[in-house]
Amino acid sequence: MRRLGDIATPLLWFLLVGLTSSVKIIDNGLAPPEIVHTPVSTKPRCKVFAPPLDLLFILDSSGSLREKFQDEIDIIRRIIKHVTIGKSATRVMLIQFSGTQHLEFNFEKFIDREELLAALDVLRHVSGITRIGGAFEFALQQLKDPGNGMRDGTVPKIVYLLSDGRTHDFPKDWQMADILRREIPNVDIWAYGTGDYVAMTALANYTQSEVKIVTNENLQKLEPQFDRYRGTEICEQQPGTKKFLVERVLGNINIHPEAVRVALITYSGQSFVHFKFNSFLYGNNTSVQGFVKNIRSIKGTTATNVALMDAFDLLTSKDPSTGIREGVPKMALVMTDGHSHKSPKDISEKMRASGIIMIAVSVTPRPLVDEAELQLIAGDAKRAFTPPNLHDFEGEFMKHVGFGCDGIELPPDAKPQVRGATDVKCTENSMSIVVRTQRALQGLMYAHNYHDEPDCMIRKTDNSREIQMTFTEGTCGLVKTPSADGHGYHFNITVILQFHPLIITRADQGLDMSCFVPSVVPRQELDQAVFKNAADTQCVYRLHSCEVDQHFLETPNYSRFKDFPDDAYVFQEMSVFKFPGDGDLLFHCKISLCNMQDKNAPCNQNIPPKCPKKTPVLPVRQKRDTEQWMTQEWRSKQIRKRQIELKNRSRRQIVETKAGYYMTLQVETR
Repeated sequence: MRRLGDIATPLLWFLLVGLTSSVKIIDNGLAPPEIVHTPVSTKPRCKVFAPPLDLLFILDSSGSLREKFQDEIDIIRRIIKHVTIGKSATRVMLIQFSGTQHLEFNFEKFIDREELLAALDVLRHVSGITRIGGAFEFALQQLKDPGNGMRDGTVPKIVYLLSDGRTHDFPKDWQMADILRREIPNVDIWAYGTGDYVAMTALANYTQSEVKIVTNENLQKLEPQFDRYRGTEICEQQPGTKKFLVERVLGNINIHPEAVRVALITYSGQSFVHFKFNSFLYGNNTSVQGFVKNIRSIKGTTATNVALMDAFDLLTSKDPSTGIREGVPKMALVMTDGHSHKSPKDISEKMRASGIIMIAVSVTPRPLVDEAELQLIAGDAKRAFTPPNLHDFEGEFMKHVGFGCDGIELPPDAKPQVRGATDVKCTENSMSIVVRTQRALQGLMYAHNYHDEPDCMIRKTDNSREIQMTFTEGTCGLVKTPSADGHGYHFNITVILQFHPLIITRADQGLDMSCFVPSVVPRQELDQAVFKNAADTQCVYRLHSCEVDQHFLETPNYSRFKDFPDDAYVFQEMSVFKFPGDGDLLFHCKISLCNMQDKNAPCNQNIPPKCPKKTPVLPVRQKRDTEQWMTQEWRSKQIRKRQIELKNRSRRQIVETKAGYYMTLQVETR
């Protein structure tokens, strides 16, 4: 799999505004990340004309309906697609239940059909016994809560139960259904009978009429029941080029200073550079997509050759202030219908000859598009796209932006899977985050290295999949640094999601979060700031001894060191391990540094080392020590001993230098 984001991509034609914020998922190497970005909605603004309705779904997620859970979700989908969703039309709340209940979202959470359908994608089956009475009771509490957004008695309410009607808390089920009807004004109860064995009598008790019940036998009646709440939506028409850029280009790349950097040029008779690769304002998907949706068309002739010359100058610039990176692939994505006033043939060939990947796209149908000019720009028919072959765009484009895999062909209109969301907002002295996970987090969320400080940690015990937290400047390790140009501040923090309340597991995730707030940085503060790149400091060390226990770490591999002297390093993979009953592992090692530029240094003759074969040390040989270590008294003594040692010495010490080497360090890490 290619690494996402080693491409600098100028998008020529339409593109572009908002604050910079980004989230980088730290993969712990044990499990695939569970939190990913939700693409920004590109739905145009709409005017809605439809009768109002507050629609509450009560979703049975008990163990007996495990195989029918997706059928229930499909029923909800059909209803949402049929009614008109909007602030003044149908609004939706959803409760999921088994033996316990959970409010997935209230009436105010989503006012857009696409957002609702996306929310259904991340619902997961809970399992457990069935308590319909408890679900009705919980629904009543949530409806009465003003914070959940139920409208007044003039607006009809439908409580829609999806269940087989088989409950463990009879007669509480029908009793609570009656109470709900009495205490909530203008409410009605409808139901979908799930599965092949439906307790129709129970459902009829809840709804008080079999006409309000739909089963698999009469599914054709589902949508007609909601016809009265189906209105009209009058929406703005988005230009095809802009829509294509937002959804199929920007929606498929990860814009970030360490991933895909983007520059933008629009043109007609002249070209205009909106921003370059070093822009902090447009350093993430949200800000660039916002810019694109607000950009205006430019009238005039078509001078693609002029725009390409500006793009070539930018992509081949040696000026570091442009944000261009050496050794990173370059791409020019040109969106045009052709018909350039002057042929772009020469500059296109020059760009391809310099190694720039050229892709040309038009959403204009035949015969209004000059397909020959698009192929001339791209240099290859496979990289020139017009409406007849636009469905193949992702298959080619994603090969260069990190989603493509060698030997695997992507299907038409391929898109990355979305399974959750993370939002970041910053002010001049704080960062607020909202994390929505694929499954409920009943554990901890905390700032890295601050898990034991109450202000930097949240302990969750409910079934919510959404966690919110705000970090203020000067606390919890939140780093605030002024930008080098003095135009604002960068914030950064690492947050840990621990899904178990006590222990770290393979499901846990770390999120490296950052954002940028435009602000005028005082000159005095800017003068005191220290700007330093990671590349300014290089640290290299070598391992020279054989393994003591191959169960932990085998002998390092020096093949790369010998065969690639210009890019030499030593490597060895190891499995994660820990000792039972102890949360920390303390590693001690001595690192001897060799001056490789001194050809007369004795250590040069020992790299790579010639290690004799040794009989592996089996764990059974340490049984006596292990038994001693497992006693509580021995462990307590060792812990006290280590605490004293840590107070009396630093973590890195210079010790006696190994013969023939430049320096030897003793390093300790945990």
